[in-house]
Amino acid sequence: MASFSSHQPTIVEIRIYAPATSTVSITETSTVRRKRRPVVSKPKRPLWLTLLRILFKILLLLLVIWGLIQTIRKLTLKYADSSGGSVLDFKQQTVEVESFSEITKNTMEVRKEFVNRKIEREVNHRFEILNEVRMIVRDIVKKG
Repeated sequence: MASFSSHQPTIVEIRIYAPATSTVSITETSTVRRKRRPVVSKPKRPLWLTLLRILFKILLLLLVIWGLIQTIRKLTLKYADSSGGSVLDFKQQTVEVESFSEITKNTMEVRKEFVNRKIEREVNHRFEILNEVRMIVRDIVKKG
């Protein structure tokens, strides 16, 4: 009877790289032994138990599939109820969107006008200050 396990020593080479310097090499001799694990066979289950386990797994899988189908069905019914599906509902939604966009447009125009007036007031105020400074500088130059 031939055995394939070897008990001969093997040579292992380990290289450690130092940063940008030199390579250090260590050679070590060690024996490598292979251990065989004994194969432990599982005890045979009776046929009825195996069939019962398979049946249980199939039933569990069917239950999960049924649950997913029910969830999808409820979501589609909910979506169909919310969307209405009729042309009148679509026209009503279109009118609502148009009125909302009109209100938004008017609100933005009012805000734009408010900001424009505010900017004009600030610019006029800065010009008034600049004119006062110019007059003061003229008075200083005339006196000086």
